[in-house]
Amino acid sequence: MAVIAIGFVLGHILALALLYVLGTLYWQLYQLYQFHCWLRRSGKAAPPEASGIWGEIFDAVYRLQKKQRKSKRRMRQALNRIENSTAALKEGVIMADSNGNLEWWNNSAGLLLGLQRPTDRGQPITNILRNPEFFRYFSQKRFGEPLVIKSPSKDGIYLEVQTTLYDQNDHLIFVRDVTRLHLLEQMRKDFVANASHELKTPLTVIKGYLETLSMFKDNLPPSMQRGIVNMSDQSLRMEHLIEDLLLLSRLETNDKREAHQWLKIDDICETVKKTALPMMSDEHEISFDLPEDSYIYGASSELYSAFSNLVVNAIKYSPEGGVIRVKWVQNEFSGVFSVEDQGLGIDPRHIPRLTERFFRVDKGRGSNTGGTGLGLAIVKHVLIHHNAKLQIRSQPGFGSTFSCHFPTDRVRQEALLATVATEADGIDAPVQPQAHSQVQEEDATTETSSTS
Repeated sequence: MAVIAIGFVLGHILALALLYVLGTLYWQLYQLYQFHCWLRRSGKAAPPEASGIWGEIFDAVYRLQKKQRKSKRRMRQALNRIENSTAALKEGVIMADSNGNLEWWNNSAGLLLGLQRPTDRGQPITNILRNPEFFRYFSQKRFGEPLVIKSPSKDGIYLEVQTTLYDQNDHLIFVRDVTRLHLLEQMRKDFVANASHELKTPLTVIKGYLETLSMFKDNLPPSMQRGIVNMSDQSLRMEHLIEDLLLLSRLETNDKREAHQWLKIDDICETVKKTALPMMSDEHEISFDLPEDSYIYGASSELYSAFSNLVVNAIKYSPEGGVIRVKWVQNEFSGVFSVEDQGLGIDPRHIPRLTERFFRVDKGRGSNTGGTGLGLAIVKHVLIHHNAKLQIRSQPGFGSTFSCHFPTDRVRQEALLATVATEADGIDAPVQPQAHSQVQEEDATTETSSTS
């Protein structure tokens, strides 16, 4: 208003108004230029002196910057503490993005895996750990169970790798040295194998003398006759135990592995049937539902051991008059060998431990059934060798169903085999399955069914 009044007195209202507008615009541009220069200096210096609205803007921005710097300082300190504490861990910690590219790792991971900064940063972890088992484990995201591999940088060192997904499928990988545990496990396996082998020779001698005494037991007192019979029974039981221990040892150590080939399911089960029938009582009933044109790719003796153990267990634990059903079901996804019984059933809380060595649900039933407690452990290791898994469904009072699930590349039908042979330029030998994914050591899954 003062400019208008002065302009009216001087008679130049428009000229003075224009000069006022230009001056005000210049002042605003100057303040804006000062604000811009201050921000370009990261706002670390004191804000420019100004009055009015610009002074309030400078002060408000300065207060926000001080608050942000304090928050940033606290976050940096917290991050440094996390990095320092993680770097002090004996276990290796690795962070990788969703594609497996390395982002960060602590010192232990660098020592255990031979990682180098900054060369390996941004590299896919599968390029650093050139291990076929780790490649399958990582690429197929089978993170349910840890993986044990040899260290790529240190000879004789065994590492356990465990991976967790977080955020947007980024990878948090933990690596720890399990060499001592691995060596202890190897010592246990060697001890069991050697002890079983050494026991076999004296047991053979004892059995020989018992068989000789059995030929003349009619000339001995009744008390000694009973003793000879009991010793013969127990020596036979011990022989079975040693044989199972030796078989389990071979399966665990992959010693003298049998070559895999296409086998007819009906042929394997025919041998199982011959083994099972003498063990059955007159009241037992067993049925085999096996398609004639089904094949499986595997080791004949190992599959026979697995299938026969399941059938024999069903016979042993089925009551008089019980029905046992043996089936083979095949579809486009898998082949399933199942044994269903009408026994006492198993409490679901015991199912995860059934494949442990010598584990028994009822401690008092071992002597009655004559089992060694190793049957299901043998089944589990056979299935591991065939990339298969064991599923157990049971409920007390309704019997049990044991199912062996084989992957699709290990089961075929005769018609499909003929097609494959024709396409292979007249070669009759069936095509072997491709290298399968990492071995899944899955124990029984707990599932209950009222109709088991």
